[in-house]
Amino acid sequence: MNQDSIITINLQHQKKLLQATTSKKYQAIILLMLDGGLRVSEVVKLQCQHISFSQNQITIEFQKKTRTVPLTQRLLKSLADYWQTLPDSNPENYLFPAGKNSKTPHLGRKQVWKKINLLSKGSVNPTMLRNTFAHRIVQENKLSIAKELLGNPSIEVTEKHLQISIDQKETAIESIEQDSLITRLYRKLFPLPTIDIIPTEIGITNFHIGRKMEMQKLHDFGKKKINLLITGEQGVGKTHLLDNYQDGNLIRIGDLSTTKRMIAGLLLHLFETDKEAIAKTIYEKQLNKNDMDTLVYRETIKRMTELLIQITEQYEYTLLIDDVTRIPPTGVLALEKLKNHFHIICAARRIPIAKSSFLTNFERIELQPLSRPESIELINRVSQPILPKIEDYETYKNHIFENTNGNPLFMIEMIERYSKEPEITLEVIRDYRHTSALKEFDFSLVLVILLSSLMVLRYISGELGDDSGAMRLFGGIFLMFALFARNIFRAGVRKYV
Repeated sequence: MNQDSIITINLQHQKKLLQATTSKKYQAIILLMLDGGLRVSEVVKLQCQHISFSQNQITIEFQKKTRTVPLTQRLLKSLADYWQTLPDSNPENYLFPAGKNSKTPHLGRKQVWKKINLLSKGSVNPTMLRNTFAHRIVQENKLSIAKELLGNPSIEVTEKHLQISIDQKETAIESIEQDSLITRLYRKLFPLPTIDIIPTEIGITNFHIGRKMEMQKLHDFGKKKINLLITGEQGVGKTHLLDNYQDGNLIRIGDLSTTKRMIAGLLLHLFETDKEAIAKTIYEKQLNKNDMDTLVYRETIKRMTELLIQITEQYEYTLLIDDVTRIPPTGVLALEKLKNHFHIICAARRIPIAKSSFLTNFERIELQPLSRPESIELINRVSQPILPKIEDYETYKNHIFENTNGNPLFMIEMIERYSKEPEITLEVIRDYRHTSALKEFDFSLVLVILLSSLMVLRYISGELGDDSGAMRLFGGIFLMFALFARNIFRAGVRKYV
């Protein structure tokens, strides 16, 4: 056999190998090579810090060069399952630590080769797994992209994986014949919208749709320890973003509506975990939990915030606050003191200007409802289990989108409601509406303005040319303005962040 030939394994062999692997560790190892294209030497040297679940990617360091590879959904799930079995997932720890008597801190290459050889009964080795990944990538992408994903030093090495079949050539020729100049021009001018689908670990769904830019900003601000406010209406995905943020040393807080309880809870959490020794030093005695609770709750909010700053390093912790919409004045004062010491990420529907003084060094991400293509993609994915029951799928999709205005939570709730029906007929589809998503508009003010405007027009048509009529006209305009001046001025003042 030519030494430059590439040996890959087909789908059937891939499935057999994965089915033969009961170990979560080796499931992850095999998929890192098969779906990520890693060399076996790269796999065994991975550290926990190289896996980013929030960014859905893995970072590989090889020969003083670094590359990142996105995770497939099954690789993401496999790594997440294996992650739960790790006794210690500190960033610098090896993802696959060695056994007790090993000379190296991580799993050995030879051990991986032997295990895969055993699982496949001698038919598969790690090189074949990486070759399979490389072949799939090269066939469907530019060589430069494949080179980057594989970490190959040259295009020549990558080209070894390029094996073009007769069928592929025929398909390429057919595509040229079928696409006219007008068609190609139209596709260039009006490209199909790209829909970002990002796997997640926590939430109602195990994916984000259309939040790639927001997640990237969240991650970037987190790395730089920049405080962040995430705003958006109910159901647009604020909690989903916070649930899947995993960077840094995190402490989660529900809200600050009862400021003292939340600040005390934060302080007690630190005293009972990382800062237990400091607590005993501060209060100068051995304390049980009840004593600690009593002493902390006796402190004022001001004293508790001072203690939080005193016992922690700057930016040692990231505070995730689920909701600051109803933050009281005491909560505002507390965050004004904590915002320059802790890294804070918080969410809110909106915040009154009068309570926004703590936001002076915060960046902002505003979540909008999903676009129509993104909404349809969400409906398609969530509706898969009930597809056989739906009589008219197009009507079903349109009805859900029109009733929810692209709100992800409301769409999922509507689908959940439909799933309880034995048959989803046209009558069932049209009968159900998500009232929370239907925004009503008060036309009373508009109606009064229109009536007043008609009164003014009456003066114009009946009295035009006469001095008294002109005076009455101006009087009517002034009266209309006076009636609604309060609302006009009120509408012109920005009330919320």
